[in-house]
Amino acid sequence: MTLKRFYTILSALILINLLYGPLVRATDSGLACPDWPLCHGKFVPEFTFQIFMEVGHRYYSGILGILVGIGFVWILLNKETRNQLGIPATLSLIFLISQVILGGLTVTKLLHPTTVNLHLLNAVLLLSACLTVRLLITEVPSSKFEWNRPGKYFFVFTILVVLYQLFLGGKVSSHYAGLACPDFPTCYGEWFPKMEGTIRFQMEHRLFGYLVTLSVLSLSAYGILYLKNTNVKKSLKIATYLVSFQILLGAMNVLYHLPKLITGLHTLNGVLVFMFCFIAAFYHFRSEEKEVL
Repeated sequence: MTLKRFYTILSALILINLLYGPLVRATDSGLACPDWPLCHGKFVPEFTFQIFMEVGHRYYSGILGILVGIGFVWILLNKETRNQLGIPATLSLIFLISQVILGGLTVTKLLHPTTVNLHLLNAVLLLSACLTVRLLITEVPSSKFEWNRPGKYFFVFTILVVLYQLFLGGKVSSHYAGLACPDFPTCYGEWFPKMEGTIRFQMEHRLFGYLVTLSVLSLSAYGILYLKNTNVKKSLKIATYLVSFQILLGAMNVLYHLPKLITGLHTLNGVLVFMFCFIAAFYHFRSEEKEVL
């Protein structure tokens, strides 16, 4: 097992957990265990489907936490990897600790919308830190972060709007506003309904989604036409396909009344849009020279 393969697997496992978490929510299993970290006072409770979903999510997250810790120690033990990868590895440990705290608060605060939303965003940041380690492993030591790149604010803006859209999606879910508008793309036949009640959360998510789509498509066109780095171009093309698919998943969520698997895939696909925009930005802000380990 090489460090590169370890962080490839770890990043993939975290990504899977970003599907598992929304499925816990979609199956109304978030409070199947009213206590934390135990479940009904037991480490291994009597299982129903909902308890299985909730406890399974906890077990899976616990395994991920152990792996993040192993990766952190692995990097620190070697001076070369510590100098190259120490910062993102440390950030991954910090995000892991905060994720554990937020996971506990999500239960003890009875799925309070703020803790639910922060729990999702923190998971995305944990993925970003581990993914950064994975990407840095293939960079030569002479490769440095370079801020003065063409279109730098374009990349930053796109990443931020995609991240905020994930937050808005979390608000829709945590406020049970997924079916506040029973039709798509209008809401009760109106393009701009009154922004009140749960309709506000649904419409904010939809309208901001149009900005996200425009941003990703525009950045992709910019990258293809004006940038030379093939990794940037490839990542932005994938992000374009994913953001188009995201619109389809969003429409299916509404028209088919929040089918559980589609709801989970909608969150996962949104994270993938962010991930490939992040990868594109990573390569854009570094030199093109790299090696494969």
